Amino acid sequence: MTKVRIELLQEELADLQLAAGYLQFSIERCSNLIGQEALSPEQLERLESLTSRFARLADLLIQRVFRLVDEIELTAGGTLLDRIYRAEKRGWANATQMIMIRELRNLIAHEYATEKMLEIYVAVAALAPVLLEVVPKLLEYANDTIRKYPS
Repeated sequence: MTKVRIELLQEELADLQLAAGYLQFSIERCSNLIGQEALSPEQLERLESLTSRFARLADLLIQRVFRLVDEIELTAGGTLLDRIYRAEKRGWANATQMIMIRELRNLIAHEYATEKMLEIYVAVAALAPVLLEVVPKLLEYANDTIRKYPS
């Protein structure tokens, strides 16, 4: 069973790297748009892509990779907060920041009021670098974990 989880972890890490690259690309394309109020449809589309990529990377990290590493290390179970606090103990992330990222991800998924979107774009721009900082730490840890299990 561990072998199957290790293989799944390797796939998830590849997806994670792609998602992080896409988010970084969107950050660069949107850096001059954050805080502007009069945005063209094309600019709004860029910002929508940014928020979508932010939410996707947050989900991949917290819902899939954090959980999968917990399962491999036999510490599975508990709440989403438990996973976040274990990630902090492992040195991947600050729990308070990860909670803010998760809350923002939920807001992105459920916000339909156009007037609040400008605030969301600003928050995503502020927290996206924090989210991206987790990826290399997690990759290093996960790759060390993978090396512990013979193929």
